[in-house]
Amino acid sequence: MRAHLTLLIAAIVGLGGTAHAQYNVPSQATGDSSRLELASDTQTIAVTDPDERVKLGYEIGASLDFLMRDRAPESKALQFTDVVLFRVHGLLAIGKRVELFAGFDLLPKQPSYTDELVWQGALLGARVGFDSKFSAYARTQGGPGLGRDGYWVMGEAAMQAKLELAEKALFWDSTVGATYTQLFPDEPVTRRFWQTELLAETGLAIREKRGFFATWLTFSFHFPLVARPLTSNPDGDRGALDPQTRVGVSLGVLAGVTRSLDFFIEVSTLDRGDLENAQTTLPILSGGFDQRRLLFGFNRRFGTRKR
Repeated sequence: MRAHLTLLIAAIVGLGGTAHAQYNVPSQATGDSSRLELASDTQTIAVTDPDERVKLGYEIGASLDFLMRDRAPESKALQFTDVVLFRVHGLLAIGKRVELFAGFDLLPKQPSYTDELVWQGALLGARVGFDSKFSAYARTQGGPGLGRDGYWVMGEAAMQAKLELAEKALFWDSTVGATYTQLFPDEPVTRRFWQTELLAETGLAIREKRGFFATWLTFSFHFPLVARPLTSNPDGDRGALDPQTRVGVSLGVLAGVTRSLDFFIEVSTLDRGDLENAQTTLPILSGGFDQRRLLFGFNRRFGTRKR
């Protein structure tokens, strides 16, 4: 890719898969036990006709997400407090099977040598449970490119499966799906920059039966399927995309303070491409290339979302 884009990525080094406004906290850890009933309490919204009562649950959450990485050629290392994302999400559970969720990211802290936008992205999605083991979700999100260079959009759809290994205490959670990402740089390009990936994720969650303590370990893989422009036929100004298999590992702990309030901590690492070769990365602040993250957050539930 063009030299200034390579230098831009090096300058913001370490800010880097696509941002997730929804946290990687398995539903078993957040009080939904082993079932896909998304509104698991007996509370209902009072209406005139009892037959029309619909179970509703609400959830809000926020976190501080610290991004770090080691020093790389032509770039500076990012220490613990150099880059901080502030994340907010909301969720509405409708009945026993449907969830609607949305979120956004802000950037309150960045290095003095960068000039990224404070607003860093937004997300909107839905999830449907089919039975006690299977569900599916779809979401779309987008945000600004690095260096305020245009924007990006991403779509993702996947199937999820949960298996209870021990009585409401140990769970195996797996996901298989696909993602599509497209870049829209400010300067004109002769070819569209886009890529698709196969998503595979698996992990274990251990949950105290009442839901007041949980821990989880998750492994995620993104396998590139198609990317354009090809390295053999690049854009004259912006080069090409050459995505590599990316791997992520996350480990988290959750503590329930009340039936409706949880605090959690998660540490994660992402391996994506090589900073020395910009074609293997994406100019995206959160998830575009190698990074380590430490996240502190909370979830507050209302109505039928109570534990």
